[in-house]
Amino acid sequence: MKKKFVIHGILASSLLFAVYFAILSVSNSFSHAISQFLSLWYFIIIIVVGFGVQIALYSYVHNSMKSNKAAKAEIVASSGISTSSMIACCAHHLTDVLPVMGLSALSLLLVKYQLFLIVLGIASNSTGITMMLGIIQNNNLYDEKNPLFKINMKDLMNIVILISLIALVLVFFQSV
Repeated sequence: MKKKFVIHGILASSLLFAVYFAILSVSNSFSHAISQFLSLWYFIIIIVVGFGVQIALYSYVHNSMKSNKAAKAEIVASSGISTSSMIACCAHHLTDVLPVMGLSALSLLLVKYQLFLIVLGIASNSTGITMMLGIIQNNNLYDEKNPLFKINMKDLMNIVILISLIALVLVFFQSV
């Protein structure tokens, strides 16, 4: 993959990380943002890196397939998954501002399902990355020597979805 696509991914990850800290700092305080990061750093890093990988792959595929309309539909679908992963990731941070808006009950609900929303974000990232890899494989946009593409991406997608669903069900019932 060319450097410019990797740079797009790094910039997207950096921007997401900055937005994460900005939202928490504005809604509460910078020390609260640091505290939240330290308590959830492993989840946050996974989501931020996954988002950056999705953006790098999206940028690569989009640039490689400007004229292929069928692939554009796949790209749009995977970018929707990327967006949903970010919404799921950040939704639990609404708890910082909802009480101010008079929505304390919704705030309590989001706190209760915080881990579920985070796992949903990770599952969405994994699905989006796998979709992008499938688009790359289906359209032969990779180097034949790359061992990653010896894997059938449709099979990998089914495995990712199954693992994601199992994780979501387990986390949901742990939250209830």
